[in-house]
Amino acid sequence: MESRGRPSPARNRTVRRARGRSPAPLLPPLGLALALAAPAGVFGQAPDTPAGTLTLTLRPVRDGGPDVTAIEVRSELDPGPGAGDLLHLSAPVDYPGVAGVADRVRDLDVRDARGPVPFRVEDDPPAPGGFPFFRHWRAERPVEYPVTISYRSPVQPPGGPNGPPFGIRPTAGGVSGAGASFLVLPRGEYDVRASVRWDLGDLAPGSVGITTFGDGDFELTGSAADFMQGWYLAGPANRYPEQGDRDGFSAAWLGDAPFDAEREMAWAAGLYRYLAGAFGYLDPPRYRVFMRILDAPPYGGGTALASSFMLSRGPAGTGDDDGSPRVTFAHEMIHMWVGGIEAPQGVSSWFSEGLTTHYTRLLPMRGGFDPVDEYGRSVNEAFRSYFTSASRNLSADSIARLGFGDEEIRHIPYLRGSFYFADLDARIRAASGGARDLDAVLGDLFERREHGERFDHDAWTRTVVREIGPEARDRFEAVILRGETIVPASDAFGPCFERRPARLAAAGRDVEGFEWVRVPGIPDEVCRGG
Repeated sequence: MESRGRPSPARNRTVRRARGRSPAPLLPPLGLALALAAPAGVFGQAPDTPAGTLTLTLRPVRDGGPDVTAIEVRSELDPGPGAGDLLHLSAPVDYPGVAGVADRVRDLDVRDARGPVPFRVEDDPPAPGGFPFFRHWRAERPVEYPVTISYRSPVQPPGGPNGPPFGIRPTAGGVSGAGASFLVLPRGEYDVRASVRWDLGDLAPGSVGITTFGDGDFELTGSAADFMQGWYLAGPANRYPEQGDRDGFSAAWLGDAPFDAEREMAWAAGLYRYLAGAFGYLDPPRYRVFMRILDAPPYGGGTALASSFMLSRGPAGTGDDDGSPRVTFAHEMIHMWVGGIEAPQGVSSWFSEGLTTHYTRLLPMRGGFDPVDEYGRSVNEAFRSYFTSASRNLSADSIARLGFGDEEIRHIPYLRGSFYFADLDARIRAASGGARDLDAVLGDLFERREHGERFDHDAWTRTVVREIGPEARDRFEAVILRGETIVPASDAFGPCFERRPARLAAAGRDVEGFEWVRVPGIPDEVCRGG
């Protein structure tokens, strides 16, 4: 099992080479997963030697056909002393991009030494905005541990709205998805030594089972909620590299990609090495990319979970194969270093997604992975999308209520947040006479967070007020919370670009707006910060 612990502060370096002091570790890769955490009470932090055990066997089945139809799960739970004798299981009813997870659970059978365990079933109220809510199975009598739990989780059917690719979907004789989309897990205040075993007997010869947590069978000490927040892939997968990993990076995918998959994975591996040095605050854990090429929509896009992400795409000729996945690769890997902020559900994306989007444009250019002019093109494309959107002035609360129901609205915090951070960088540099920048502020902020300080909106605004002055709080509340339009400073994207008025095309109409134009005569190495 790979290490997912905190890095040693001794290895901290800077986000930007110009800084002279070292930031402390950012939090682990949370991104969207912050808002999608498992329900409270699914185990807790594991002690050094948890008394409880949980084993799971995962068996993908094809039921005689070419495609996987379901994953059959058998588990045995013995939570140890002090757990009580009232068993409580749960699974999502709906999860973003995946409706009816619990509804598809078939043949749920729970037994102890006394025989079958009867349950009463309760559902949480539906959550607004497409956020998760759960079904609960509560034992109607005390149980005697160990108990066995078996069930069958059919794959997510095609069709339905697009969204994060959490659902288990069949492709190329295999299956993939997130644990939250097929697992029924016990709840309670206890910790376990957990193990997962694959049974691949119904798949093609040579099939493999790979997860966020490791290749093949694996063990995990800690929270059962971790099983939900991991990717699972089984079948005749392609691999990069063919065995092991390259500097901690590896990838596995099912299906024929509409691009050169090995070339793109090699690019991502190089970027991963660069990001590890550029952020520099941890011994980077082994990082896994999962990819699947689906035959039918919804195709999904990309979403990060702990130390891993899934890219879900359509085949060539479907309109979902428009170019290289490099922006997605960069975005999802950068989530690992950016982390998140404590905020109401759905409101935190201005930080986790906005800051990730800012660095997704900036760091590949800074590291030489993207041309400088491509950086300028991506800035202008994103600003046009933001500035011409009919949703650009929605408040953070309004966006959270709408949630996953509208893809354009859901991505407003990505754009708005990224321009807020670019503009903030310019304001910090101006206020400090060039002595400080956004990277320096983030390093200081995350050092305090790493040492136990609460990191929420109040902590953020106190930080920026110290750097700029009281107007920084007003600007945060106006732009991020109330949704007032932001136009970044002329030098918000570095010394090589300046802001000019421009007409922006939008849905059959032109809008008076802005673009950032390359300043003549400044060499690329200056643009990159070298």
